[in-house]
Amino acid sequence: MKMGPTMKGVTAACAAALLASGAPAFAQDNQDTQEIYHIFKLETDAPRNELIKALRLGLKENTTDTQVATPLVRGEPPETPGSFELVNPLSDGRFGALGALFGAGNAAEIMQVQCNGAVWIANGQRRLRGSQRLRITLCLFPMKAENSAYAYHLDVYVIDVIDKGGGLDQRLGRAIAGAFVGKPQDWTNKTILDVLRSAREDTATRITYVEGQPAFEGTPWEGEDKFIPSDDDKRRER
Repeated sequence: MKMGPTMKGVTAACAAALLASGAPAFAQDNQDTQEIYHIFKLETDAPRNELIKALRLGLKENTTDTQVATPLVRGEPPETPGSFELVNPLSDGRFGALGALFGAGNAAEIMQVQCNGAVWIANGQRRLRGSQRLRITLCLFPMKAENSAYAYHLDVYVIDVIDKGGGLDQRLGRAIAGAFVGKPQDWTNKTILDVLRSAREDTATRITYVEGQPAFEGTPWEGEDKFIPSDDDKRRER
């Protein structure tokens, strides 16, 4: 495959920058693993199946290997919505020794998300070889509505693994990818925001931020859709 002049220029610029920084040809691999969660309140007059369709379409914009489930939940919506729970499959005493072999980052990656009481559960992944492994889980919990026909809490849990270090070829590959699609962390926020924007645009859903870590500031899901979100879309921890 031939590279066009733009691609050649970006590649040359990235390579020059890496060489100037003194990056060794061979270096130790390392990873940064971050756990992220957000909870949003969704209020809408749209039927549940339409809201779920919009959420699913928004998720598929930035993920692959998407899996969804719509559990049967009977009865009236509760006053207080449910919430996700994290379960460590290695916490059982029989596997305690095995769990001790995992580092902190690897231990986070094997955590399982339980969404008991949710009417919709979705899992998606995003993989950029040598750059990022993103796993996102969304749980839609019904609750008693006050100002609309239906109300829910949408819980979002993310494991974001960013690859760093490595040899010159790995660093160059990440630099080239970053020049075209931005930083992996930007894509993490875009993945979440696109889900919300899809619900807002397709079903006129009103969205209120409840809590999260690191927390969103403002209402970035109400802004125009951007290929790469700006720094204003997220709160940087100081």
